[in-house]
Amino acid sequence: MKLLRIPLVKVLLFIVCFIGGIVSFSSDVFANGELNFSVRAVPPATQFGEGKSYFDVELLPEETEDLVLVIRNVRDHPIDVNVTVHTAYTNVHGVVEYGADSKEPDPTLVHEMKDLLAPPSEAITFDAFEEKEVVVKLHMPKEEVTGLMVGGIRLYEETEDDPEDDADNGMVVKNTFSYVVGVVASNSRTQTITPELELLTVFADQLNYRNVFSANIQNFLPTFTNELQVEASVRLADSDEVLYEAAEEKMQMAPNSNFKFPIPLNGARFVSGTYVLDMTARSGKNEWTWEETFEVTAEEARRLNRSDVSIEQTNWWWIIAGVTVGVIISWLAYNTYKNKKLLTQSQAIDHDPLSEERNHNKE
Repeated sequence: MKLLRIPLVKVLLFIVCFIGGIVSFSSDVFANGELNFSVRAVPPATQFGEGKSYFDVELLPEETEDLVLVIRNVRDHPIDVNVTVHTAYTNVHGVVEYGADSKEPDPTLVHEMKDLLAPPSEAITFDAFEEKEVVVKLHMPKEEVTGLMVGGIRLYEETEDDPEDDADNGMVVKNTFSYVVGVVASNSRTQTITPELELLTVFADQLNYRNVFSANIQNFLPTFTNELQVEASVRLADSDEVLYEAAEEKMQMAPNSNFKFPIPLNGARFVSGTYVLDMTARSGKNEWTWEETFEVTAEEARRLNRSDVSIEQTNWWWIIAGVTVGVIISWLAYNTYKNKKLLTQSQAIDHDPLSEERNHNKE
């Protein structure tokens, strides 16, 4: 009988290749650099106050103003500078963003600053060490506006770092260095608006692929909310025990904006149920308190728990690989045992005295 023999090296090579085909790795390329140009805002005659590095203008309805920026190339080679305009919003960290746009502007925002500013339509080329004035025109709305309209002018240069060097990997490394100049516009500064906040909703959410409860706070008036402090805690509806809590201070909210204040679960899983948010916010002498009941459904909990990178997930690929390797090893062990058994039986027959005697008698 022919015995099946499989070299151990081939078996191990197969196992390594099998597992290697399941597990893959990725790498990111990061690039750092510095700004190749300087920027200076020239205060116009309509500037409100002195000593500001940003534009803060007071204009009548339908008036226009040229916002002048002095830009200088500080390098010994030409550069191209792009100019974009944006409406200010409040990010998830409680910081006002002037150089980008919110995905969803607050519904109380009547006029977006990006619609009132007219930047150059194309990139501006600067020769080595050249200095130029760049004008962004501001058009005030036709109707009188109460409070502040806020945004920013972003200036940036895109560069490509030796794309030929990365041709084998199919990658081009791009660096973007930017400078942002804030823009504040109003019809009158004689009116004083006291900030007012509202809690819009609270729900199970994620921040950077980690589970959090998000409390959506809204500043629904056209004024800044400065030195904002927030304290929040979450508990089950039928309990006074605090499960999760968070506190932040020195935050700021843009006029007519909202942001999601995160209460992290710190690696814990969401559990479906009814919860209560207790929250207090303070700005100067103003204080707001909220108590909000909300639900986390089983479907929400499962979906978010699966995508939380801080929660150890069941790796089915490793389980499949382990089972497959176990089957292969079991099969090899059984095959080896079977071959040894057949070999032993064959040797026993070859040396059987009765068999030899029968063969002798036949002769």
